Amino acid sequence: MIRPHPAFAKSAIPTDHDLGAVRLKALSVEDNDRDFRAIMDSADEIKAANPGLTWPDGLTPDKNLIDLAWHQTEFRRRRSFAWVMEAEDGAYLGCLYVYPELGGMERADVYWWWRTGAAVDRGAFREDLTQWLAGEPWPRLDYRILERAT
Repeated sequence: MIRPHPAFAKSAIPTDHDLGAVRLKALSVEDNDRDFRAIMDSADEIKAANPGLTWPDGLTPDKNLIDLAWHQTEFRRRRSFAWVMEAEDGAYLGCLYVYPELGGMERADVYWWWRTGAAVDRGAFREDLTQWLAGEPWPRLDYRILERAT
């Protein structure tokens, strides 16, 4: 059995959380259809904001399903965390990821991407996210905020 990341072994990271105007819901295999559509709709913008990034080139619904199953398993095992970001009306805004450093307990990288056309105050989101990561139930780590696409 794979153990939780040491920094998160005693943390109960929520599967659902309101982060200002953005609702977080743990990413799961049930999200495959809408996640795949959102990724493909936003591919050009994601790659333009991240020179050298080739994802999601070659992504298929089946490959995305495998990725979502991995994210879901990692969340359950408290190794890494991924959420769908939704608007109040349930519109799919993008995804948020927290990846704790595997070689130690000092740092975690935080990434997210927005669906093309997502109407959200991105500055407020970043501020809300930073405040959330600084409080409970998050362990005291260096959370490097690394937005993937704007």
